[in-house]
Amino acid sequence: MIRRSLWGRIVVAQITIGLILAVGLPLLIDRTIHAIGDDVTRRFLAGIADRIAVDEIVRGRPVVPENMTSAAVAVYLVDATQVHHLSGPRIADIAERPAPSGSRSHFVHGLWSDFYLKPLGGGRWLLVAEDRRHPAVLLDDVIAHLLQRFAIIIPLSLLISTIASLLAVGNALKPVKRAATEATSIDPIQPGAIRLHETGVPTEILPLVHAANELLERAASAYERERVFSATVVHELRTALATISLRVEMLPGGTMRDALAQAVQRAAKVIAQMLELHGEGGAATGGPAAPLAEVAAEVITQMQDIVMLSGHRIHFRRVSDADAVLVPSSLVSVTLRNIIENAGHHSIAKGDIEVLCDDAAGTITVSDAGPGLSVRQGSDGRRVYSRADGVASGGSGLGLAIVTRLMEAAGGRISFEANDRGGTAVTLQYLPLRAY
Repeated sequence: MIRRSLWGRIVVAQITIGLILAVGLPLLIDRTIHAIGDDVTRRFLAGIADRIAVDEIVRGRPVVPENMTSAAVAVYLVDATQVHHLSGPRIADIAERPAPSGSRSHFVHGLWSDFYLKPLGGGRWLLVAEDRRHPAVLLDDVIAHLLQRFAIIIPLSLLISTIASLLAVGNALKPVKRAATEATSIDPIQPGAIRLHETGVPTEILPLVHAANELLERAASAYERERVFSATVVHELRTALATISLRVEMLPGGTMRDALAQAVQRAAKVIAQMLELHGEGGAATGGPAAPLAEVAAEVITQMQDIVMLSGHRIHFRRVSDADAVLVPSSLVSVTLRNIIENAGHHSIAKGDIEVLCDDAAGTITVSDAGPGLSVRQGSDGRRVYSRADGVASGGSGLGLAIVTRLMEAAGGRISFEANDRGGTAVTLQYLPLRAY
């Protein structure tokens, strides 16, 4: 449990670092103090021995000048038979002194004292001893050197501790960053397709991740219920309209019959658009792969007569076929047909509709002749489209909603901009399946 807790990881890291410093620093301090003390003491005693040795060479016997040694330092002359006290206090553990060996000076620790032995020749040794228990021992020098060393050691220890803490916190936050990355990849069209991983997430963040996953589950369930409900209603309406249409055809000809037939036809078109909007299980976003320009040309050929009956002409132009791409044919067919129908509703009388296909870029641009398009946000956050002049177009407004929904679901893009004819240019950018 602690290993999964963000706070627990930080606490464990800090405790570990504290234990390391608590154990390591005293050992380091102890070794440093002893090293500094030994070095200072050795040099101090060696200095006394060297001066006495010089006098011994000049005068032929060791002489200890007055005020050379401190109250804690004594000088002895050691030969093969006995030890002669020359100066300073009596050293309590002189009997425990180390036996002279070799021909070089050396510094050793006794039970209570420090000894420095310097050979004088002829089997004689000069021994300078310092009683560590005496208050005159060079504690001030040791402290001064200690502070100089720790002026570097302490900041370095704090720096290492800070870096280690940052690394520990950074490692503990990796699952949080991973969850954030997963959250950004959630598809708003299909919220149930991705779930945030709960493995390895700190216990403080786990309730939030779990709640987000539950929200995604509810959103996916609500989306599916809405889709099933809408599709069911639409199918029922289509059945009812089919019955009404048969009844209308049985009526005698006349203005009333024609108006009623036209109303039924408009209602049937709205129902067909609703079925497309809900994708009939996602079929509208797929279909077999085909070259973009070929699908566009086929759709325009099918709609040529319909566009002409509405009082417009349609012009198709292809930029290049050198780098044509393959796209889902059903997606192009549904989206392009709706955009062309929408352009026919919104364009001025006898205004031409221009369709430009760029094979290399995978885009189709449909331009009308005005009066332009107005886009606003609805109360539910969705975009609402209408004519810029406020005049009713006679459509349901589902055409652009269908196209936007399908393009987003397929990973494509739809964009709107004004053209030089006072109308709107709608660009559909499809996600290519592979190079053609």
